[in-house]
Amino acid sequence: MKLSRRTNTIILWFISIGLVLGMIITFTPSLGGFGFGGASGEGATALRVNGAPISELAVARARSNPLFNLVTDGEVGRDLEHLLVDELVRQEVVRQEASRQRVSGAEVGRAVDEFRQARGVAGRGNDSQYLRVLSSSGFNDETFRAYQREQIRQEKWEASLIDGVEVSDEEVRAYYDANRDAYASEERIVARHIVLAEREEADAVRLELLAGADAAELARTRSIERADRDGALGAAAGETEPRPVGRPALPTAVSSAAFTLRDGGVTEVVPAAGVFHVVSVHEYLAPSPRPFDEVAERVREDALTAKRAGVLDEEIARLKRDATIEVSETSPLSYRNVAVARVGAVDITRSDLVRATYTNPQIQQSLSPDTAFIITTFFKPSILDQLIDQELAYQGAADLGVPFVGPRRFVAQTVLNYVARDAEVDDEEVQRYYDDNLAQFTVPASADVVRAQFGDAESAEAFRSALLDGTELQVAADEVDAEVTVLGRVERGQLEPSLDAALFETDAFVALPDGTLEMSDVLVLADEVEALPESLEDGGEESPETEAPPADRIVVLVAERTPERVRPLSEVRPQAEATVLAQQRAAQRDAWLAELRERIEVEQFAAAAPEFDPATFSIPGLPAEFQEEVPDEGALEPAQETGQPDDEVPSPEIVPDAPAQDDGADDEAPSDADEAPAAAD
Repeated sequence: MKLSRRTNTIILWFISIGLVLGMIITFTPSLGGFGFGGASGEGATALRVNGAPISELAVARARSNPLFNLVTDGEVGRDLEHLLVDELVRQEVVRQEASRQRVSGAEVGRAVDEFRQARGVAGRGNDSQYLRVLSSSGFNDETFRAYQREQIRQEKWEASLIDGVEVSDEEVRAYYDANRDAYASEERIVARHIVLAEREEADAVRLELLAGADAAELARTRSIERADRDGALGAAAGETEPRPVGRPALPTAVSSAAFTLRDGGVTEVVPAAGVFHVVSVHEYLAPSPRPFDEVAERVREDALTAKRAGVLDEEIARLKRDATIEVSETSPLSYRNVAVARVGAVDITRSDLVRATYTNPQIQQSLSPDTAFIITTFFKPSILDQLIDQELAYQGAADLGVPFVGPRRFVAQTVLNYVARDAEVDDEEVQRYYDDNLAQFTVPASADVVRAQFGDAESAEAFRSALLDGTELQVAADEVDAEVTVLGRVERGQLEPSLDAALFETDAFVALPDGTLEMSDVLVLADEVEALPESLEDGGEESPETEAPPADRIVVLVAERTPERVRPLSEVRPQAEATVLAQQRAAQRDAWLAELRERIEVEQFAAAAPEFDPATFSIPGLPAEFQEEVPDEGALEPAQETGQPDDEVPSPEIVPDAPAQDDGADDEAPSDADEAPAAAD
């Protein structure tokens, strides 16, 4: 199911307050699942949180999460261990706080019954199946009921925190102003859709439309779909007038063609799902922010969700800040939550940095020992820069006099959206961007190619003559015993140089009778002879069996060639406008952040991302063939804005009120963060 941008935003904040599972990291509960506290019957204690023990067994269960086993050595391994302990601490302080909530046996029973009903194992007759379901996740009935009890406690605790939290009219309006893009209407068209079974008929209908024929009449009399509605998109049964529709109303390829017609018009014939489509677009409706009054209730709901998430976020930060964490002397774990940067009086801690780094889905997908160097050298310092900018933005929000709501990092992103809310682009800027980036809008030449290879030139000429007379390709090839190879769709540079040059750099082709295919001249290809070994070049002894040089190959290409095409600005305007607008907004944000840096002191204790020369840069462990070419920044397409936080899910800002504890020895060399000063009060 495809979710709207608004729904995705709300889901992000529900994820951010998923207190049991914790952020992006999903810990699968097992027997007696960790987070229940206590070490009784679970072996030695690994660490204590406010005096409550977390056992080595609980740590081992948490470590079974695949994330913590992707890299176990070096700086990344130490980071992941820190994240593991930090998540255990996070869950334990919440568990302790929620333990005051009373949960009855009846409430637990109802939760178990709902679970069984949802899994199709309700009723005593399904007890054995129910137990098998639990066993597959490491539970038995007793431990599963204990887990459900903890879940209910924490749900009640959350509810007690956010009970009575409301949003003011000013907060709702500020939320809308900072997130207008989230409430924009989608692009739509008003159009008629004609579907034909045969390509020839579709071509004929399109020509009639271009000549001024009535689209409604053609759809009514010729279309095999929507004929009863005169082809009107969006029309209900019995209606014949089109209504605005979005892209999902048409097959993907058809909507792509229709939505490029910003000024209306008729699409090319588009084959899709075994039939042929022609769309007559009467009007294109560009996306635009909906007026506040139209979406006020939705905005209020979203702002309230964000504000409640902020309340929970701050409470978890307080609980962690006030917690006493002791790592057992016999445990190999360590937990040094040092400051890696300081913005004004606020510390950004190691926990903040590793959580933001390793809960990033893209980094998780690529995380391995081979990528560890890139992550610690480039991505991690870049993410620290983002955290610094976010903290600057959060502190700078006070100067704006606007009541922003939400978790700390969401407020920071909201503020950055707000200061750039009035950015605009004009036609001249869009045209300039388009002219400067034509390569980005160029569709490369391509061809669907079949290669026929012959034993002699006479056979090749006979084959060409047969095709020109209308003989089918395979029949003509069989008559002269040619070897036919379907090369498929190719672009420049994908074939051997001689074939590539024939296809894309010459006009040595003649059209075949069907009108879509072309045939090359007879091509004589000389295979390259491998260089002789040095011993032979120097007059050394010649091998007794010297192979004769390879014979020339005689081939004919049959292809449907598509020339290189520069997409017109009218076709790519939305993409160009979005990119220019993103650049304008980024410039406004950067300017505002630069002003903040002039008056808010920023100290960075962890290493910054290094500058490097692409010509000499190399990555340890990466094969040489992958290091030859490093794209420069100008070749990268700017990311489009979504109106959502840059880091996927906000986490609480952790600002310890005492120097960082050194509760365990770290046998390996300290990371950059380990060398930094402890978090400030």
